[in-house]
Amino acid sequence: MTESNVSRGLNEVVRNNIVKIIETKDLKVSDLERKSKFSPNTIYKYLNGSRRISLNVLDDFSKILNINSKLLVDRNLIVEKKVEIIIGPKHD
Repeated sequence: MTESNVSRGLNEVVRNNIVKIIETKDLKVSDLERKSKFSPNTIYKYLNGSRRISLNVLDDFSKILNINSKLLVDRNLIVEKKVEIIIGPKHD
């Protein structure tokens, strides 16, 4: 496997992980835009793979998503949404 293929594969992993996290957190591109220096068009390009994600951009996304950047390169990342429902008496 060439260095270019490894890089491309890692870029896909990062992109997929970012998309998983965005979907799980119910974020929209407009949310990402507000928290970043990226335009909506640039964000779409990163998310659809037409633009490569550099280490600096990876770091930017980790800050935007409030997660450790190491998680974005994890090929086995599991992202789950857990909802807790609490039922009890009303406190006045």
